[in-house]
Amino acid sequence: MLCVAAARPACASGLDWKISSSLNYETGKYGTDTRSSSLYVPFTVKRYWGDGYASLTLPFVSLTSDGSVTNVGGRPVRVRGGGGAAAAATTTQSGAGDAVLRGGWDALREDPNPFDLTVVGKIKAPTADKDKGLGTGEFDEGLGLEFGKLLLPGWTLIADLYYTVIGDPPGRNLNNQVAVDAGFSHPLRKDLTLTVLLEGSNALVSGEPGPRDLRGILDYKLGEQGSLFGGGLVGLSRGSPDFGFTFGGGFRFN
Repeated sequence: MLCVAAARPACASGLDWKISSSLNYETGKYGTDTRSSSLYVPFTVKRYWGDGYASLTLPFVSLTSDGSVTNVGGRPVRVRGGGGAAAAATTTQSGAGDAVLRGGWDALREDPNPFDLTVVGKIKAPTADKDKGLGTGEFDEGLGLEFGKLLLPGWTLIADLYYTVIGDPPGRNLNNQVAVDAGFSHPLRKDLTLTVLLEGSNALVSGEPGPRDLRGILDYKLGEQGSLFGGGLVGLSRGSPDFGFTFGGGFRFN
């Protein structure tokens, strides 16, 4: 989301490293009868090389749930169906989340009317404690395409498509995930950009509602090297959180 919120094209040249962090909170029932709440705080180091980049994210997670919801790739999702044994008691567990290694390559970047296409890949390593319900305890691998097109002066169309192979915990058969988002970014002034995205994916549990939500982000540039951002989301389906918010920032350096 940091790259999306920055409206993709503008990264200061020669600043090959970036550190960033954010606080992300989401709460809802996710198609269950019990409310779950998630606090996700990622710490990311990113390195740029020409048309490519690689990043490593090490997060902290705090999750309040009855076990039907856990964190997968930075978002709380439903991983247990509605049938079978009675739900467990709701508890709050906290600790290290799953590490995520991500890389991207600009397959296409055009001027003066930019048409940008970035190929991305990621691996989620099961570093979270699955016994606390902070992760599935399995590796996930994904590929994606990130698209941006300047349609009118100051208005950039954004559309992304991701496919992730979800690892199955013992005794569960989770669906692989197809996730899409589409929206726009628009500078409100020279140092402030608004990004609005409609997001959706299939459910990991067959027969359950998939998440759909509307997200808005304001990104404020602090010169060429720093930025702050904040925003929120509203769920649009039974499989989504009711609402959520995010605050964070990043800093680029040599």
